[in-house]
Amino acid sequence: MFKFKEVMKSPLWGGKDIVALKHIEGVDTIGESWEVSGVPGDETPVVGGEYDGWTLRQLIEKFGADFVGKKNFEVNGSNFPLLIKFISADDALSIQVHPDDAMAQRVAGKPFGKTEMWYLVGAHPGATLYSGFNRDLTVEEYDKVMAENRLEDVMARYETKVGDCFFIPAGQIHSIGKGNLIIEVQQSSDLTYRVYDFNRRDAQGNLRQLHTAEAREALNFKSKEDYRTHYEDRENCRVLLESCPQFTTSVYHLTEPLRADYTEVDSFAILICYEGQAELTDSEGNSTTLKAGETVLFPATTKWVDIRPLGSERFSCVETYTLG
Repeated sequence: MFKFKEVMKSPLWGGKDIVALKHIEGVDTIGESWEVSGVPGDETPVVGGEYDGWTLRQLIEKFGADFVGKKNFEVNGSNFPLLIKFISADDALSIQVHPDDAMAQRVAGKPFGKTEMWYLVGAHPGATLYSGFNRDLTVEEYDKVMAENRLEDVMARYETKVGDCFFIPAGQIHSIGKGNLIIEVQQSSDLTYRVYDFNRRDAQGNLRQLHTAEAREALNFKSKEDYRTHYEDRENCRVLLESCPQFTTSVYHLTEPLRADYTEVDSFAILICYEGQAELTDSEGNSTTLKAGETVLFPATTKWVDIRPLGSERFSCVETYTLG
């Protein structure tokens, strides 16, 4: 099992919830904590153990399919396919869209586009977000809306609460609003096309760059009746949130021990804890304590993980792996 040194980001919209969750001193706001990342320039190094300081790429080059799974290794080589984040917003993020794999490779020369999902682990009173269009648009209607500065009028807006889940496939317009603390599971990509940024200025007083042409090309102008993921929340079992070609993600709320079974999963598995703490013991006899604000990765050779909650507080975590 592996833990990593997270990469912290402090954009102008950053909030205080990550600081509180991780008990970070000397910092007021953090917008993003990249928990597990193989993105070039923002790699999260291993913390502790024999491979202290190693990157995901180095681990894949050494262990291959034993680390990421056979299919991942065949398709992606030494490119780690997922990026895991905590996101804390004290202001709205830009309205944006991400490209799919084909566009990312063609336009930016990057291996992955960005399909992602959000799981709400904190929501202040009045918190909202945008996910998708509220009606189908033609390209001409979209251009007219943009010219008239009415983009928000055609977007689906949601009031948020803890436990909400949203799936954001590549091409879907979206924006995280003020007051949200989110676990984001996404493809390993930093490609973001800003559609609109509320006319905000950066620390130097400049308007932030928009990517109007790229966004227009990437956008899916079809709408859905409901963008929220609906699931039955239960305790002491694995609750599936989303399964797509890029990842399968579930949530656990545990008050008693549970074995997470990976015998049929040809992939690494990642647990992101946001409540309580637990002792984890894997099928190879390795043990660690995982507490709120921490993340751990188990390689593809792991057959199961025993999770034993500690203390009186419920242990809650998000789990993700690839389909393999």
